[in-house]
Amino acid sequence: MKKGIVLTLMILLITGLTFSTTITFWTTEVESNRLERIKALAILFESVYDIKVEVVPVEENDLLKRIPIAKGSGTLPDVVEGGIEPMLLMGSEDLLHEELATEIINEFGDVYTGASRLLSAGEDTYYAVPFHAWVQGIWYRKDWFDDKGLSAPISWDEILNAAKELHDPDNGVYGLVLPKQADAYSEQAFTEIALANGARPIDLEGNITFDTPEMIEAFKFYKELGKYSKPGFTTVLDALNGYLTGEAAMIFYSTYIMDDIAVEEVQKGRINEYNPELVKNTGFANYMENTDRSSYGQVVALAVLENTDKEEAAKKFVKFLMTGNNYIYWLHMAPGGMNPTRRSIAENPDFLDNYVLERYGTEKIMEIISALENIVRFDFYKGHVLEEMSKISGAFIIGKAINNMFANDWTPEETAKWAQKEAEKLFD
Repeated sequence: MKKGIVLTLMILLITGLTFSTTITFWTTEVESNRLERIKALAILFESVYDIKVEVVPVEENDLLKRIPIAKGSGTLPDVVEGGIEPMLLMGSEDLLHEELATEIINEFGDVYTGASRLLSAGEDTYYAVPFHAWVQGIWYRKDWFDDKGLSAPISWDEILNAAKELHDPDNGVYGLVLPKQADAYSEQAFTEIALANGARPIDLEGNITFDTPEMIEAFKFYKELGKYSKPGFTTVLDALNGYLTGEAAMIFYSTYIMDDIAVEEVQKGRINEYNPELVKNTGFANYMENTDRSSYGQVVALAVLENTDKEEAAKKFVKFLMTGNNYIYWLHMAPGGMNPTRRSIAENPDFLDNYVLERYGTEKIMEIISALENIVRFDFYKGHVLEEMSKISGAFIIGKAINNMFANDWTPEETAKWAQKEAEKLFD
């Protein structure tokens, strides 16, 4: 596949091309090695469709700042790639071509519904096309679970029972490493727990709802898990290293852990000794369940701008990027971190033809990617973007609440009351 792209580039450099039209593509993948791949794909597209693609890198944090400026100057792109948050905000301001996004999703026919649901514009329409995603869940030592006859850590009861059974601090093993810092990692882990109990920090009317019975139960469960965690105010790095060294039976982590588990040189960059059996002995709980079902993740999407006068060219480019080896070439920029949102690509042997993914095998990869069907988020509910959630996350209310709960030995009720008060202050 790489040789084919290089050959095409050589031919184009020799012959040169003229184009029937030009489209502008904004991408938030700004690293030089990733831009090289994207530009190679753009040149390949140009050779096939006689359509020039101007690739413009834009920092994701600057995306929402650049859009109104470009709108005012009449220089909006035709296609944009970025995270779900800016896509939903642009969609809510009528900047995105819902009809084309919906057409593309329907024509593909195999986009994971959990991913497309997060980009819903209501009434079976979509703001954008889910492009790739990472998911977070509980990674666990399947061999230890099997030895103890434990079920996979899916339900609250199963998770808590496993944490108790495998907790052996006298021998340097903990049931899990639970995040307790006032940071985004704590919020991410708590999100999956809270949503599995139907708890949300804010409702559709903008009311703060930290003090509900469902949320108090979520804090209670989190604190109970803390009894079987590595002590201290543990971080994301503590969780990663704890799992790799055999110190933790379970951790909350995203699919970006996959190369750390599977690839010797990557693992040795974290710890001293490589465990070649770890990938075989690792399981992934691809959703959590109590009263509801949940998984946490992030979706990156492709969108066509509503103002474009090059709809067909833009549509062709989006479909080109999400088809066959073109799509796989993009996804392999970050194997494990960039997972396909199309089922047929997830099942494609060429997708697994990668030094990270091949270590897991088709069955386990499909199990991991199927978590996309259960992604739910605090900032998106019943087709509505809850913009207020960004302020709550930005102030680290959830992370601070968790940190205070453990630091001050607060009860779940005290924790929920504090979070309710602090969140309400943001909107006074």
